[in-house]
This record gives sequence, C-alpha cells and structure tokens, in this order.
Amino acid sequence: MKSASKRIGLGIGICAIASLLGSHAAFAADAAAEAESLWNKAGFKISGTVLTSYTQNFNNPSTNNTNLRSFDTAANSFMANMAQLVFEREANASGSGADRVGFRARLNFGTDARFSRARTNFQPGTDNNELDVQELYAEYIAPIGNGLKIQAGKINTLIGYEVINAWENPNFSRSFMFGFSQAFTTTGIRFTYPLAKWGTAAIGLVNGWDNIEDNNRGKTFEWKVDLTPHEKFGIAFFGSYGAEQSNGNAAAGAALVGACQNGTTGCDPSAKRVVVGSIITIKPTDKDTLIIEPYYGNESNATSVAANNSQNARWNGIVTYLTHDFNDQSAPHAFSLRARGEIWEDAGGVRACAGGVNFNGGANTCAASGSGQAANGTFFAVPANATALGTPQTLWETTWTLQYKPMPQLQTRVEYRYDHSTKNVFLNGTEATNNQSTLAFSVAYMF
Repeated sequence: MKSASKRIGLGIGICAIASLLGSHAAFAADAAAEAESLWNKAGFKISGTVLTSYTQNFNNPSTNNTNLRSFDTAANSFMANMAQLVFEREANASGSGADRVGFRARLNFGTDARFSRARTNFQPGTDNNELDVQELYAEYIAPIGNGLKIQAGKINTLIGYEVINAWENPNFSRSFMFGFSQAFTTTGIRFTYPLAKWGTAAIGLVNGWDNIEDNNRGKTFEWKVDLTPHEKFGIAFFGSYGAEQSNGNAAAGAALVGACQNGTTGCDPSAKRVVVGSIITIKPTDKDTLIIEPYYGNESNATSVAANNSQNARWNGIVTYLTHDFNDQSAPHAFSLRARGEIWEDAGGVRACAGGVNFNGGANTCAASGSGQAANGTFFAVPANATALGTPQTLWETTWTLQYKPMPQLQTRVEYRYDHSTKNVFLNGTEATNNQSTLAFSVAYMF
C-alpha cells in the first residue's frame, strides 16, 4: 500500500510539475507574442547589411593605396567594409498623434566607417575608430496640407546621386564626383513637402558639409526638388549655399584650434561655397535605366593657385550611369549589368590631391601627397614626377559592374574600373603615372 501510495503521489507530483511548466511555457509564449505585437504596433524596425570586398590594383602601388578613391582604397587587399545596423520608426503621414513621430539611428562598423567617421568630423584628422553614426535624427510629419515632414539631426545629404552605402549605388566603387564634390551627411534641420504625386521639395538649414559641430558661425542652406512628370522620366534639382571654411576655433574635423589665421587661403569663414546640380532619370524600357548627373561648384578665397587671381576654387563634372537588368531583380538568380562614365575637373586644385594619406587611405590621396608614410605604416620616397599639391587636374573614369543576386538578400558584384588624369597622381609601383586599373569583388548580405 505504501509503495502504491508513493507511486500515486509521485505521479501526481510529476503531473503538477508538468502542468506548472506547461503554464509557464504558455505564459512565456503569450508574453513573447504580446511583446512582438507591441513592437509591431509601435512601428519599430531593425534592418542591416554586411559588406566585404577585395580590390586588385594592377599598378601594384608601393604605398598599398589605390589613389583618389573613397572607401575602396586598400590595394590588393581584402576588406571588412561594413556591418550596418539600422533601428528606426517611420513617421506615418496618415496617422495621428504619436503615429506622426519617428526616428532613425544608422550605425556603421568596419573599415568604411574609418573614412566616413573622419570625414564627418566626429574626431579630428586621421581616425582608426571603426564605428560611425551615419545617421541619427528624429522626424515629425505636421498635418499641414499634404503633410510637412520635419527632420532634425544628422542625415544623409540632399546633394548628389550616390550615397555612402555601396550596395545602394549602381556600382561598388564611388565616383570622383561623390568623393570630392559632395557632402556625405549634414547636421541640422530639414523640411520636406510632397507637392503632388509627381513632385517633392525639400530645404534644410545645416552646420555645413559633413560638420557634426560647425567650424564657423555661419550656416548652409541645402535644397532639392524631385519631379516625376512621367513614369519613364524624372528630374531632380539640388544645391547648397553657405560658409564652409573654418574660423580656426573649431575642435573637430580638419579645423584644429589655431590652425587658421585671418587672411589665410582656405580659412576664410566669410567665404561662400555654392554648388548646383541635377539628376536626370530616363527609363527607355522596363529593364534599362539611364541616369545623368551634371554638377557645378565654386568657392571664394579657397585656392592659392598663382594663375587664379580671384582665388576662386571651381570644380565641375558630369556622370552617366546605365543599368540593364537581364531579369526580375526581386527574384532569385537576378543578373544586372551597370556601366558608369565620368569626367570631373578640379579647376582650382583644392578638391583632389589636397592632403596626405587622409583618413587611413581615403580620398585626396595622390602620388605626391602620399609622401612619407603609407596607410600600413611603411615609409617611401616621393616620385620625382609626382604632382604637387594644389595642382588643377581633370579626371575621368569608366566602370563596368556585373551584379548577381542568388537571392534578393544577397548581392554579389564584379567590377572593372579604369581611372585617368591629366596629371601624374597615381602610382605604378614606385613611379607616378596618370592612370590606374582595378578589379574588385564585393558581397553584401541585407537583412
């Protein structure tokens, strides 16, 4: 009897424990479902991308730097370019109250973050930190007319077609125009208003180009108008105007304390920079897209070139992109061919070859300006035929990219690019030359 009682009691205990565990499991499942429901109702989203690459420079430069490039600067090297994480809540124009409020935080990790972080002056000069807050802003859609979107914080610029994220551009490498002519991000306030289904207008008041903290007491206006009068044709107009040179009192970016003196070329806080450009989009077929971007920039008292009496720095160019999709790009096994042709002029000699091995091999690296020490720490001699700093030049390049997506989330690319300059700004081994060729492979996974 005792044994039977024990067995019955043990059975009841096991059933009780099983019931208790089952209730806890059910409670945990209900809690998880409730948390997911609250997350979805709040509109929170998490997404990201991982990007890696390899670039072969057929010139085999002794510095291990691919000159005059931004981001794809390491020659004959694998690169862990970026691990990007985006946490956001999009504002909803059709909602009310809290639904109209949103935000975005975009964090970048990896070698690309070295350049974008230093470029946007989180810290001065060369910066090895591989963390960059690419965007960080709040937004509100005011119930005015079609809905006035107000954004405040650090956000991607309105200027230009290409962006920091390689996988969002037609090609893996970036154009000269993007690397030298345009801001990456701006910090300030922006107003965007949908004129109609066929048009949107935006205007912003910001610290300046890539300035987290302003380097002078002035502010810069940026603006953009997007028009799509037909599904096969669109045109955008963009520009900015404002004081961009340092007053010598900012502790961020290249504007180190005491680095600028009154009257020094390139350190005139009253000087104004103006840029204007356009993005023309034509879709002759469902599988073909043609994009043309003309661009013009000018800045007063920004150059010390002797032949330029006005000391105005001018830079201008035009880039053309042609994309052909062989099949549906949202389906598995999607193939696409992308071509880019560009000509870009640095008439004032201030936008290219304007510094040393900036930002661990980022843009502005040239055969002459790379003298002394390479990004990997090795020392080398300056070629006798290298280009002096501040020398005007004209650059052109052609880029061919074959893109294959085995699945919509996985993007692979093979890219061949040829660069040419009117000056000897590239390196062929240890000798300065006017051209270079590269072959790059990249893989991006998006989630």
